[in-house]
Amino acid sequence: MGEKREYRRRRRPPEEMELQQRQVRRRQTQEPHRQPRRHRSVQEEQPYIDPRRVAQGRRMSRRKAERKKRRRRNILVVILLLLLLVAAYAGAKIWVAVQQWENKAEKSDFTTSDTTDPEEDEIINVAVFGTDEDGVRADVNMVASFNTGTKELHFISVPRDSKVIMTKEMTDYLESKNAYVPEQNGVYGQCKLTELHAYAGENNRCAFSVAMLEEILGMKMDYYVKVDLSAFRQIVDAVGGVDFNVEERLYYVDPYQDLYIDLYPGMQHLDGDKAEQLVRFRDGYVQKDLKRIEVQQQFIQALIEKVCSSDTLMRNLNDLVKVALDCTESNISVSEALKYVKYVKALDPAKITSDTVPYLGNPGRYVELDEDGIKELVNERIYGIAPQSSTEEQEENQFNESNQEGNQLNEDV
Repeated sequence: MGEKREYRRRRRPPEEMELQQRQVRRRQTQEPHRQPRRHRSVQEEQPYIDPRRVAQGRRMSRRKAERKKRRRRNILVVILLLLLLVAAYAGAKIWVAVQQWENKAEKSDFTTSDTTDPEEDEIINVAVFGTDEDGVRADVNMVASFNTGTKELHFISVPRDSKVIMTKEMTDYLESKNAYVPEQNGVYGQCKLTELHAYAGENNRCAFSVAMLEEILGMKMDYYVKVDLSAFRQIVDAVGGVDFNVEERLYYVDPYQDLYIDLYPGMQHLDGDKAEQLVRFRDGYVQKDLKRIEVQQQFIQALIEKVCSSDTLMRNLNDLVKVALDCTESNISVSEALKYVKYVKALDPAKITSDTVPYLGNPGRYVELDEDGIKELVNERIYGIAPQSSTEEQEENQFNESNQEGNQLNEDV
C-alpha cells in the first residue's frame, strides 16, 4: 500500500481575509437590497427576460388599443349615420306635410277692388272661419286682430244669420261661371252670411267670406284660417282639454246631423268632444246664435289662455303643429307663420277682448247689422279711437265741471 497523503486546507493570510470582508461590506453598503449570491434562494432568482419578447408584447398592446379605437369610431359613425337618416326622414316628412298644408289654400281667381283702409304694419288681421265637416257652410265668422306693438288681441264676431248682400263683383263672377245667385225679398244677391260660403262654390268659399267681412267691418284681412269640427276637436285634445264653466243645462239631439249634446251646468274639464257640444249648442238659448257666439268667444279665450301657458305650449307643441298642418286650411305660408310665433308667449289674457258686431232690433230669421255701431266698434277696438258720443260726453262733463268750479269761486268772492 502506498503512503497515505494528508490534505490540509490552506489557511489564507489575514490580509487577504480582511480585504475580502471590506469588499463585502462595501457591496452591502452600496446595494443594501442585494444580498450575496450565496444567501439567495432559488425563488428569489430573477428570471431571464428576452428583449425580443418585450418588444413583441408592446406591439401587441398597441394593436389592441388601435383596434378598440377603430371599433369605437365605427360605432360612432354608424350611430351618426342612423341619426342623419332619421333626421332626413323627419325633415322630408315635415317638408311634405308643409307642402300639403300650403297647397290646401284656395286657388281662387276671384278678385276685388281694395276699398278698405291701408294696411297697418303693426296690426295683423286674420279672418277665422269655423265650418261643418264638409266645409260648405261657415257657422263661425270672426276676425282676430293682433297689435304687435301693444300686444293686444281683439276678436270681433259676425253672426252667421247676418243679412248680407253680395257685391256686384261677386254676382258678376257667379254669373260668369253660370252659378246660382240667391235672391231674397226681391233683393238680388241677398242671403245669410253662412250661406255666402256655400254659394261661392269650390275654391272661392273663403275668398267670398273674406271679402264680405272686409265689406262689413271696413278693414283689410291679411290672412284667413279655416277650421272644421274635426280640427277643433283635435286642437282641444292636443292641449289636454280646457276647464270651463257651463252656465246652464245643454241638451239637444239631432240624429240627422249626428249631433248629440248633453252637458250639465258647472265648472268642468272639457275634452274635444264635449267642447264641440258646447260651441254648437244654440236652439236652447233665448238669443239663439247670439248667445252661442258669446259662449264660443268665452271658450276661445279660455283655450288661448291654456295654449299660451309655457308649460302647455312646450309639452304639446308637436301635437299642435301636427293638427295645424293636417286639419286646418290657411293662405299664410309656414315662413310667414314662423315670424309670428314669437308673439304667442307675449299674449296677455288681460289684453284679450271679444265682441259681437252691433245689430238692430230683435234678431229674427235675419240679423240686421248696425253699420254705424260696427264702425265705432272697429275704431275703438282695432285703432284705439274713442266713439264720437263718448268724446262729446267727456267734453260736456269737463265743461260742466269747469262751470261748477267757476260758480263756486263766484260764490266765495
